[in-house]
Amino acid sequence: MADIIYTVVTVQHNEKDRCVGWFPNKEDATEVIVENHGDINECGYYPYALIESVKPGLYNCDREEIWFKWDDDKNQYIKCDKPDNFKNSICYSMG
Repeated sequence: MADIIYTVVTVQHNEKDRCVGWFPNKEDATEVIVENHGDINECGYYPYALIESVKPGLYNCDREEIWFKWDDDKNQYIKCDKPDNFKNSICYSMG
């Protein structure tokens, strides 16, 4: 079976996104987001973050997505449902 990587992507409201890293497991990717390692939130510039599972190969669109939204009160990302304005978008980190 092929290895899966878990990408960490930060997202703005206007759908600008950037892949800030990848990890060999979901737990490490989750920790980076929740604990805002490296200030991936950029002082509120990226209110959303997500983990995307990516398999090797071309045009890999069958991806698990785990979404997070910045919570000012807790000063961290918390899990959330995929925001409505992104419901029709896929493949944030690669391709």
